[in-house]
Amino acid sequence: MKLLAIRTLSFALVAAWLAVASAAIADPKPQYGGFSPDADGQQAYLDYIHSLDMIEIEAGPELRNVVEAIPVEAGVALTPAQEAGLRDWLYDFLVAFSVSGNDSLAAAFYLREGINNPDRVEQLKKMLASKETLKGDTPFAAFKAAHRENLDFKGRDYFLGNASFFDSVYRVFEKQGGYESYMEYAKTHGLLPTGLMAWPPKLMSEVTKALQAGEQRVLAEVLFIVEEPEEFADFEGSIRTPFFVRQLWDPERSMWRLVEIFTSNNAPVMFSFTGM
Repeated sequence: MKLLAIRTLSFALVAAWLAVASAAIADPKPQYGGFSPDADGQQAYLDYIHSLDMIEIEAGPELRNVVEAIPVEAGVALTPAQEAGLRDWLYDFLVAFSVSGNDSLAAAFYLREGINNPDRVEQLKKMLASKETLKGDTPFAAFKAAHRENLDFKGRDYFLGNASFFDSVYRVFEKQGGYESYMEYAKTHGLLPTGLMAWPPKLMSEVTKALQAGEQRVLAEVLFIVEEPEEFADFEGSIRTPFFVRQLWDPERSMWRLVEIFTSNNAPVMFSFTGM
């Protein structure tokens, strides 16, 4: 029953993603989709994602080549540097939280944009100050300690084991008029509890205000399937779950910045995006 509940939540995540993607890009190709919301459709979906060939998330050319091969559906013109930036972000994210990662790599990933939310960083430092895990007063030291605490809390050495990008597509589009987060979509469509988003990046509120004011922004999003490390799975087997990532192109910084990351609330992961 537990495994069925987990997988049902993952099905709801994908169903919601398909609706969001359909609104963002005209006539998108199905992505981990085409399943009906009834019991038969859910079972078909479960059979599908558990039939996918997975690649081990480990730093190296094999993972890099798979990430490079994800197709792009762009509603706006992309430069080679912009496309490369999307792929670099995803590759670095996967590596930082895989068997190839470590506390320092995770901290460096969290700080790749710099400090966007200093108040949150100070709160994180205060929370860790009473613990022996915090060694130093820098943001890097705080994120390094927070990552180690997250791993210890979940009882594992790393979070991401395997992944599939078989049906993954980068969708890049221009948005204006308002921002609908994946979390809000799930709430308004009765899909909660279906996912988690650890400390939504500060950028989300900034983007929302800008879009509501009539400004335009270029966003990119992708969905892929991850599997927890086998050595940390329970007797029912490793959990497979969708990951949804949305980013904003920042022309002043010439980089993609994280707006939203969302996954099943049963996924055995914990992130610290407090500085973003």
